Amino acid sequence: MNNLKKQWRRLEVRLQKSHRVQGALRSLFSAYVNFVFRTTRWQKLGFESYEADIARGVPRVLCCWHSRLVFTPYLRDWSDHPLTVMASGHADAQIASENLRQRGVEVIELATSGDNTGAIKQAVKCLRKGRSLGITVDGPFGPPEEAKPGALVIAGLAGVQAAPCTYEVTRKIRLGTWDRFIVPLPFGRGVLAVGDGFTPPKRMSEEEMADAQARLTGLLQDLGVRAEERLKG
Repeated sequence: MNNLKKQWRRLEVRLQKSHRVQGALRSLFSAYVNFVFRTTRWQKLGFESYEADIARGVPRVLCCWHSRLVFTPYLRDWSDHPLTVMASGHADAQIASENLRQRGVEVIELATSGDNTGAIKQAVKCLRKGRSLGITVDGPFGPPEEAKPGALVIAGLAGVQAAPCTYEVTRKIRLGTWDRFIVPLPFGRGVLAVGDGFTPPKRMSEEEMADAQARLTGLLQDLGVRAEERLKG
């Protein structure tokens, strides 16, 4: 069994390093997600406040769960208000990142290990230029649906809201991954949702950070419930 696992891991690494395989996977992913989006009947929830901020030139840090990252770039048309997303530089994550780039979304790559100070500075600079920023706040390794400090640190430094966003669909499957990643299916109904958040202080004690993480987690959970209820209504 151990030999089989080792052989599988070697194959996985080879596939991740293959430009041809990765290119094919990125194309397939983008084609599938675009197809699902076009064949889903969408409603929007909670966009009034966010659109008012955009009209005033005020960006937000848009926070979502890793399991629901697929439709972050589809929340709205970003031609009048550019979006930047922070994403892992890992080969698997780049499959989704390519779809972001095709939709005109800028991607800041994060190292899976080591120092991401440069990426954080780049993110703050984007927000100060008026670009909204998207982050999966429980990624890339979890625990699932527990907000980590990163988005709050960035929002505090830039002086903008850390705000929840999510989506819900009637037709989907969940994968057996750490986050139970959602794969939406075509020909269903869906809700794209954005909620109001809060602007964290630039500097926080450990206790204040823990409270802010709990608050953001609660906002994301509440928005998810509201999106489910809208879909059932």
